[in-house]
Amino acid sequence: MAEEQQEQVLGVVAQYTKDLSFENINPISQITASNEQPNIDVQLKVNTNKTKQKDIYSVELITEITTKVKNTTLFVLELTYCGEFLIKGFDKELINPILYIECPRLLFPFARSIISNAVNEGGFPPLFLAPVDFASLYQQQMESQNQVKQ
Repeated sequence: MAEEQQEQVLGVVAQYTKDLSFENINPISQITASNEQPNIDVQLKVNTNKTKQKDIYSVELITEITTKVKNTTLFVLELTYCGEFLIKGFDKELINPILYIECPRLLFPFARSIISNAVNEGGFPPLFLAPVDFASLYQQQMESQNQVKQ
């Protein structure tokens, strides 16, 4: 008798802005005299949790952006964008790659839009983040965890 395969489901239950901070330290009007391009430092991090609900996981896409011209900080933006995901029917070894690669990939366009709008509303040209290779980020995270364990 063949084993019955459970249907694989990956669904977005909810998505929302958990935390948003935009610090306009030096408004663009003070910097317009400089023809120098700003240095934009973007840091991304993914946190995941299993919720109390069956097969529901919480994923946080945390973005921290610091923009400077020379040694002058123009603005700092911090965004935590969250999603609640229904994940069932997958082998256990696939859950972490889904949580750290596929779920952030689904959240990223929404976080990118929020960031662009916040920067623009702060008086700066919109900041359009380039697409992110979450598979590479996950691989780097796994390698660094393995080094810590050794």
